[in-house]
Amino acid sequence: MCILFVFSLCFAGCSKESDDPLQEEVPAKNENVLAKTLLYTDWASAATVMSMSYVDMRNTLISDLDSRCEDAPSFLQQMDDVDLCWGAMMYKFFLDADIFSAQQLADMTLEEYRTSIIDLNATKTVFSVSELQKKNNIRNLSIAYSWWFYQNTSSKQKIEQLNNVAIAEPSFDMKDDKGRVMDVLRIVKADESYTYLGVYHSMASTNEFILYLAGSNDLKNWINITELGDRSHQGDIKKWGNGYIVANEQDPIQGSNNIRVRYYASYVDLAEDKPTNDKTISQTFSNLAEGTPDIRKIEGFVPSSSHIVIGYHYYDNGIRDQQAFGILTDFSNWRTWKDEVSNFTIQEMGYKGNIGGRSAFSHDGDYVLQEAQITSGDWSSWRILFGNGAFYCTLQPQTPLGSASFANPGITPIESDKFVVTSFLPSQGNRSGEIGELVYIVQF
Repeated sequence: MCILFVFSLCFAGCSKESDDPLQEEVPAKNENVLAKTLLYTDWASAATVMSMSYVDMRNTLISDLDSRCEDAPSFLQQMDDVDLCWGAMMYKFFLDADIFSAQQLADMTLEEYRTSIIDLNATKTVFSVSELQKKNNIRNLSIAYSWWFYQNTSSKQKIEQLNNVAIAEPSFDMKDDKGRVMDVLRIVKADESYTYLGVYHSMASTNEFILYLAGSNDLKNWINITELGDRSHQGDIKKWGNGYIVANEQDPIQGSNNIRVRYYASYVDLAEDKPTNDKTISQTFSNLAEGTPDIRKIEGFVPSSSHIVIGYHYYDNGIRDQQAFGILTDFSNWRTWKDEVSNFTIQEMGYKGNIGGRSAFSHDGDYVLQEAQITSGDWSSWRILFGNGAFYCTLQPQTPLGSASFANPGITPIESDKFVVTSFLPSQGNRSGEIGELVYIVQF
């Protein structure tokens, strides 16, 4: 069974959508989408989702929708999980887009939500009402966000700034003071011995990488500090209180990657690679590879009482990388779900290759930079998407020489409105002089 077939089963939507020949096979139970929706809408915290059973998630979503729309509880209880989730996501869209108030939405049914999105899409796009009526709710939401990202002042400005690489004094082919390439560099504002710290990997031998830590005061010159693990790569770093949390991919057994998360109580401990807490996460969805973690959200003040949301990808059936997310509780317990929403919406945009690394940030809302590949095996077809963690549009970064392929995005705040952005530019699809790790600064 091919992957597209599986996703069609998961996202067929409402029964009225007769264009989908698989609609009759829509499963009633889908915990992956329930967990995603509760976190995406902020209707439940990571700690709450972690403690919920499938029944708890479904009942919570029904209760939340009951208070936000006019449909009766008995009607909501008869709906499939995916339809409940699309209802919640339509509600979020209308609030995000400032189209209806919470009170107006409370006086509308989910069917009226759907009709309103169809009418908006017919006005904003080339699709006719009759064409849109044949599309299910997830597809109509994808269409709605595709124009709204460019209409909304905040997201439009972010897209423009992220695209304007050429005027942002970009630095390409970043290397540390040892001459090592700094691939997949993730940066954090530290204000320690160095203003900034970064984790990155460099190849030690064929199919073997080492994860490093370096410091910088200007984001251009980087001084190597220490190694953070042999056979380790694709790292992320966040400041947490007086300490730091590092997540990375490791492959102690070549060809079988998994995620490792460490907490360092201080900069000194980090510089000496002496973690206070160290958690190796076993594979769940693929025995081939799970990795490229990004630290999405940290709830709590100490590892022993915390909930950490981590995004990552898994190598699905040895075909392509797909998205997933999990919650690490008290640096001990791990629970994870496939991100079927992002996998579906990104593939609908035409990205049939790997859907890999990502980096989340907040500024007048929550956003995600996401890498996706148009064609498997074609390194020139890597692109960076901009979105809210469920729906996306494609960025078109303009470099001085016109490079086109971008991968492994990273973004982190360095001042109140300034962010440092990183990306890896492969040799395929890019210009000489614009290869390797890219660093530039944007101001929103």
